[in-house]
Amino acid sequence: MGSELIFKKLEQIAEVVSEMERLLAVPLGTFVRDLTAVRAAERNFQLAVDLASDCNAQILIERGGKTPDTYRESFAALEREGILSGDLARRLMESAKVRNILVHEYDFEEDYEKFYHAAQASIPAYREYTKSIYDYIRK
Repeated sequence: MGSELIFKKLEQIAEVVSEMERLLAVPLGTFVRDLTAVRAAERNFQLAVDLASDCNAQILIERGGKTPDTYRESFAALEREGILSGDLARRLMESAKVRNILVHEYDFEEDYEKFYHAAQASIPAYREYTKSIYDYIRK
């Protein structure tokens, strides 16, 4: 993938996070009544996790490591490599857990309030993530 493609994916993360932030800027009651906004926010959330995992895998491969088996493992591996702080890695691993719940429909079952709060909490984490990866690549 190389640095250029990682930069492109980081730009895409920034875009989907900004869009998700706009969708979540309304009160919870308004959000849950707008199924189109809910679905768009869910998709943007999934894309943020997926794109970050792609970046993580490429970085790890370039450093001589192996492709992580899970999204959560990709964030943990970047923490072990000293690229992400422990706190940031934990917040991103939580977002990967939420992503899996959304995609595999484990137990959210129309509980948009849980998603709403989890997605809002992930916004600063993904902004910090993009900055950390930009800084790492520019070194």
